[in-house]
Amino acid sequence: MQLTITTFNVENLFNRYAFLDSPWEDRSYEKFIQAIGVVSIASRAGDLVPYPISEIQRNNTAQAILDSKPDILAVQEIENIYTLRIFNETYLDNYFDRMICIDGNDPRGIDVGLLLRKDFNANIQNIRTHIDEPEKGKSIHRTSFLNSGYWVTGAIFSRDCLEVDINLNGKIITLLINHFKAQDKTQASVVRRTKQSERVAELVTQCAKSGKLPIVLGDLNATPVDKSLVSLLKHPLLKDPFPPETWTHYYVPKKNMSRLDYILTHKNIKSISTHIVRNGLTTKCKKYDGPRYPTVGQEHTEASDHCPTSVVIDV
Repeated sequence: MQLTITTFNVENLFNRYAFLDSPWEDRSYEKFIQAIGVVSIASRAGDLVPYPISEIQRNNTAQAILDSKPDILAVQEIENIYTLRIFNETYLDNYFDRMICIDGNDPRGIDVGLLLRKDFNANIQNIRTHIDEPEKGKSIHRTSFLNSGYWVTGAIFSRDCLEVDINLNGKIITLLINHFKAQDKTQASVVRRTKQSERVAELVTQCAKSGKLPIVLGDLNATPVDKSLVSLLKHPLLKDPFPPETWTHYYVPKKNMSRLDYILTHKNIKSISTHIVRNGLTTKCKKYDGPRYPTVGQEHTEASDHCPTSVVIDV
């Protein structure tokens, strides 16, 4: 059975439309997230910028997903299950019919999720979250934050490691969907990512021992040479089907292309091909001279700063 698995950091679907000067209570969520805003949240910096996510951006994000033709799609930086459903119906013409998202440990609305293509012959068997796993020697504490979530300290995972078992014709693949700690030029972020990588590596080993085929995927927020990812990239049960020159992300301030997004498959899974959709990248990325969507320009039109990254496997 051949199938396409894709991972994509969508750089927020709707969240930057949120008005910050009024509470959520007694408001229609659908209208709230689709309102035309005058400010938006730059999620990585946490500051305000004088523009919302545009309709062009949402359409280009959707087109990048559709062009990837995923049977299974892992996403990062989504607000919640409601935004996934609305985005799927409004912009993807209900391409997916099964969606999973559990509120994670980041109150900024950047959770991870999973979607399965409509009529895809697979069964979701188990869903596990790891939001309540503490770092060694620490306790988890949650504090209500801005009436929208909880600020969490002491947890291993910045967001979550969403673990999903899927039955494919009698074989179980276990997807471990992640969005690791971001790089912030401090040793603390390296240490945090290292702990996250080590824990996911343990989960890989546990899955394999129980007869499942683990696949680690998502935005790991580090390049392959970063020491924080050693536990995964050197794991004896995993392989990286992508070529060494792969890049998946463009960082505008430094005009830098790098690889932050990964799909690491169990060594016994046959990889047929890989592909990356870059048509939605900002035109500021001069080193990419391939085709782009007609509406993509320099600012506020790109699909994301990440590229949908896919592997075709045979299970």
